[in-house]
Amino acid sequence: MASSVMYSVLMVDDNAAMREALARSLTRRGCRVTTAASGVEGLQALKERSFDIVITDLNMPERGGLWLWRQAIVQRPELRGRFVLIASEPLPEPRSLSLFMETERFILKPLSLDTLWRLVEEVLESAPRSSRGSRAEPPESAARGTP
Repeated sequence: MASSVMYSVLMVDDNAAMREALARSLTRRGCRVTTAASGVEGLQALKERSFDIVITDLNMPERGGLWLWRQAIVQRPELRGRFVLIASEPLPEPRSLSLFMETERFILKPLSLDTLWRLVEEVLESAPRSSRGSRAEPPESAARGTP
């Protein structure tokens, strides 16, 4: 294990057992994990602070993983390339996934924690840490800077 850098992860899944199991596994591997039970909750967390990686379930009631991704990269463009989507069959039609797949990663259920961790490491190694994780300025300070 390399540096003592703690990566911040947002874990979004409407299934509490899955969400908590993945959060525990990531925490054991040295990540600081914030959980959200829906796409809407996840977007709220993203508005409040920044994360190094977002792991989200594709299929959730109301707002799913693709919706969250589209909203997130509008709010925080630096998150492009930092999403891992967890999906179960049947998958949405390829058209709706194609834009996502250009820059993001994707894993099918049932998933292995080792495979998920490999994807997380891939994201963290390939994406520049420009936002420096949770140390980035909160959005309200940027709004105050306008005269």
